[in-house]
Amino acid sequence: GLRAEAAALAQRLQELERRHEKTCEEVFRVQRQALFMKSERQAAEDRLGATQKQLEQAQDEARRLRELHGHAEDAARLVRDRDRKITELSKEVFRLKEALNALPESGGPPQSPPNTAALQAQIRALEEKLEETETRHSKVVTLYRSHLLYAVQ
Repeated sequence: GLRAEAAALAQRLQELERRHEKTCEEVFRVQRQALFMKSERQAAEDRLGATQKQLEQAQDEARRLRELHGHAEDAARLVRDRDRKITELSKEVFRLKEALNALPESGGPPQSPPNTAALQAQIRALEEKLEETETRHSKVVTLYRSHLLYAVQ
């Protein structure tokens, strides 16, 4: 009876050893899988961090481009205003020249009546203002072009 009980215990011990081996293998497999998943998680977090950094850079670039676009629109508005002023001044100069040419010329030495002298002074002042406005206009156009070129780049 004791031999039979010893044989049954030995058989049960072998069964427990097999189950212990299977359990150890399962634990090892689970640990290996957990380590793999941990490395995968770390890689995913790294990719997420890099993507977030790229997103922030893209948002900064978009913000900068919006600002440049606003500057370009302001410059375009200034160019239109300058063009309008130049056109008005050119029309005024032309009108004044026409008025000066329409005045009768005297046959003697040039003695301008006070009205003609005032018109000539006004013409000179308007021509100077026109030149100054054209200079400012060309500077604004240059600035506008550089902003547009920068925005395109």
